[in-house]
Amino acid sequence: MISIIIPVYNTEKYLHRCLDSILDSTCGDFEVILINDGSTDRSPGICEEYSAKDSRIKVIHQKNQGVSAARNRGISECSGEWIIFVDSDDHISPGFLSMVAQEKYKNTDLLLFDFVKSTEDRKSPEQPVKSLVFGAHRMPELLRRILVPRRLSRMGNADFRSPCARAYKKSIIDQYSIRFSPDIAIGEDLLFNMEYQLRARSCVYTPIPVYVYDIHTGSATHGFCPGLIKNHARLQAELKKLLTKCHMFSALETEFYSYSLENMTYVLIHEIFNPDNPAPYHTKRRQCASMRKNSIYRKAMAYNTKTGILPRKILVFFFWLRCYPATALISHISYLYLTA
Repeated sequence: MISIIIPVYNTEKYLHRCLDSILDSTCGDFEVILINDGSTDRSPGICEEYSAKDSRIKVIHQKNQGVSAARNRGISECSGEWIIFVDSDDHISPGFLSMVAQEKYKNTDLLLFDFVKSTEDRKSPEQPVKSLVFGAHRMPELLRRILVPRRLSRMGNADFRSPCARAYKKSIIDQYSIRFSPDIAIGEDLLFNMEYQLRARSCVYTPIPVYVYDIHTGSATHGFCPGLIKNHARLQAELKKLLTKCHMFSALETEFYSYSLENMTYVLIHEIFNPDNPAPYHTKRRQCASMRKNSIYRKAMAYNTKTGILPRKILVFFFWLRCYPATALISHISYLYLTA
């Protein structure tokens, strides 16, 4: 059986579409765990409506605790061999679950598939699709892509940081007590995937789009994001501790520090020098000084000329020279480009 875990928070506009896409699946051997995370709109009623008409759908109501706590609750409550995460404002293809349920994958630890941004983009491949198989000796290739994403195939569109469009073995999650971190608001998906893939010994990637996601202007990746400085410092510290514990830090050191530089620029663009940040300039300078004291950021600077795209290298260069007016200008231009 496949367990589909869906955190729900104020998504009444999209929830019918999400659940209908699952009920339209060509595979019927599944359970749906809906975790209503303190919704204040019509979402709880919609959850109960679907649960009443289909016994495979279970609803859990809890006070608002965030998406990580909701997913963790779903992990604790589910009973399938495979676990799939779906966000309640997205939807899946009819054949997604059938591909996961194939007998040939019973000894595989991880299944990866592709994303699309709209239903119109979800076209059937013209040629037979060849899956890529990764044994234990090739798993580091996937670990590197979590930190520095690169396509596995020329036309592929897998997201190595998202928990969606993939299937996890519940036995591995339970064996190593892998959970999402409620203390990390942005980047918790990456940390979860890293921990799981450090434990997995095999993976099959099938470049077929099975997951359709929507991007909303109010999402965590857009706009002014206060609290990023502390969040990303905690994320990097936890990630380094995890890689060290699993004896993989030295093998992934370059990619780790490239990811640290990515985090640094994200904080500069989306928090400190964000156009909507109301803090006075002297406060922003203090925040920059605080970031410069971070030991991981300091070590990452040695990798600035070796990794990443040129705009990032320039932004980090001016930041490290304490040329904050130039840092602010580049951050502002980058923000306008990224949110255009």
